[in-house]
Amino acid sequence: MTASTGEPLDQRDIDDRETPVERVNASDISDTPVRPPTAFPGAAIAGGVLGVVLLGGCGLLIRDLLAVAGVLDDDTWVHRAAVNLGTQTWSDWMWVVPAACAVVGLLLVLLAAKPRRRTHVNLTDYPVVWTRRIDVARRVSAAVSDLPDARHAVTSVTGRRVKVLVTATTAVDTDRVGRTARAAIGSAEVGQKIVVKVKKGVGE
Repeated sequence: MTASTGEPLDQRDIDDRETPVERVNASDISDTPVRPPTAFPGAAIAGGVLGVVLLGGCGLLIRDLLAVAGVLDDDTWVHRAAVNLGTQTWSDWMWVVPAACAVVGLLLVLLAAKPRRRTHVNLTDYPVVWTRRIDVARRVSAAVSDLPDARHAVTSVTGRRVKVLVTATTAVDTDRVGRTARAAIGSAEVGQKIVVKVKKGVGE
């Protein structure tokens, strides 16, 4: 090997130029439990809405600050509203305000305490592996579609059952379809009940 100058390179120079690689001790974590993937928390959405409302309030206060500084030739809205409320007497319709605040507060507490919904199912053979129900359904549909006389298969997977709708031109062995679906499901934690339905026709 030669350098760009045409002079030969010594093997020691090549070894010195190699980037040292740090050795990492790998460990098997296949049996280590992990937290399940969950859906977006509802409290985050409520927090986002509350944040927008607070930003609107900040904009209102900035507007009043500019009015006090003389930049805007107008009265302050917050002070005017406070004066108007201070001169009001109690009316029956005012019960709506605390009631609405109580309902909103209760809803926010429920959203914060509500458990987040799982979006994936676990593979019992590999605790660190999670998959979506729709992916399990696609595997089942692909496996069933490869069976003889099965033209097309559509699968829906829930926590209680797996439903397979097979489109075929001739009679199809439903027991074989069930076994194929079970094999495709593997160790995924989905419904153990498999429902097979067959309709006559030409699938896509």
